[in-house]
Amino acid sequence: MQYPLELGEVLRSEGDFVLEGFLVCSRAQCRFKYPVLAGVPIVLKDMKGWWRSERSKLTRVTGDAAEMRKYFEDLNLNEVQYHAERNLVSSYMDLHYGGLDDAPASFGSLADPRPFWQTVVEMAQPEPETRYERSLDLGCSVGRYTFELARLSDLAIGMDMNFKAASSAAMFQQSQEVSYERRRHGRYFEEMRSSYVPPQNVFFLVGDALDPPFGAECFDLVAGLNLVDNVKLPLVLIGQMDALLRAGGILILGAPYEWRHDICEPSEWLESEEFDAPVIVQKIIEGSMFPQMGLKYEVSQGLSDVPWTLRHHDRHWSMFLVHLLKARKKARATKY
Repeated sequence: MQYPLELGEVLRSEGDFVLEGFLVCSRAQCRFKYPVLAGVPIVLKDMKGWWRSERSKLTRVTGDAAEMRKYFEDLNLNEVQYHAERNLVSSYMDLHYGGLDDAPASFGSLADPRPFWQTVVEMAQPEPETRYERSLDLGCSVGRYTFELARLSDLAIGMDMNFKAASSAAMFQQSQEVSYERRRHGRYFEEMRSSYVPPQNVFFLVGDALDPPFGAECFDLVAGLNLVDNVKLPLVLIGQMDALLRAGGILILGAPYEWRHDICEPSEWLESEEFDAPVIVQKIIEGSMFPQMGLKYEVSQGLSDVPWTLRHHDRHWSMFLVHLLKARKKARATKY
C-alpha cells in the first residue's frame, strides 16, 4: 500500500485494543475511511461491493455507534441514489443559506436568494406588538423558514419527509452554525460556511404533511412553501393545513406549481383549462371552489412571479416563478 493507514476515530475499545472505529488513508487528497468491527479492520477498495455481498450473511455487522451505522447506511445507497441526494441537499442548502458569492454576473440579482426570504418573512409578520404562540413550517427542508418563523413565535416547528434535510436543520440548531457541501461541478464539492445564526426555540421532526402528528387547531400560523405541488394529494394537504390552524390564524402558501407525474397524478393537479393553479388555490381557500371542505379564509396578500433560483452546480441553475398567498382563517359560524 503506497500510503499507510492511520488510526482515526475510536468508537469502542478495551485497553489498547480497538474493537470499533475507523482507519483512515493518510493521503491528504484521499482520507478514505475503513471500518474496524469486532476488532477486525476491513480494508478493501470496493467496500460497497463487499457490503452487497456480505450483508445478507451477517446477522450483526454495523456496530453499536451511530457513526458506524451511518457508514453502513451510506453503503446501502447505490451510486446514483447517493449522488442524487447529495446534489439535492447541496442545492437546497444554497437556496436556504447561500448568497451571491459565485453567481454569474449575467444573472444579476435573480440568483440572490435573500429577496425571496425577505418577502416570505414579511408575509409572516404578526400584528404589531404580538407574537405567534406556535407556528408550523410544513415541508421545511433544511430549515431556513422555520428558523425565521421562530423569531416571530414562542415555538416554531419544522416538519419534512426527508430525514437528511430535517436532521441537517436540527444539527444547525444544536451547533449554532451552518456549514454544508456546495457542488462545484461533476462529483466535486467544497465545504461552505454561512454567517447565519439559527435561533433555539425550534423543533424539527420527520412526518407526513398529509397525515400530520398534531391535534386540530393548535397553530397560530401554518406555512407550506413549495409543497403543494410536491405531495401526492394537494387538496388533502390544504385540508390538513386548515385543520391544524386555529380560527384567526394565518395560512401561507407558496409554489411555482411545477406539477410532476412521478409525485402526483394529473387528475389531482389543481388547475383547469379555464384557470391556472394560483387562481384555483385562492378559490379553494376562500371557499368558492370545493365548498364541501368548509374553508373560509380572507386573502390579505397574493404575489405572483416571485423569483426562486435553485443552484445545481456552477453551470446549472434553475429559476422558478413562485406564487405566494397569505390568508386569515375566519371563525366558523356557531350552529344552534
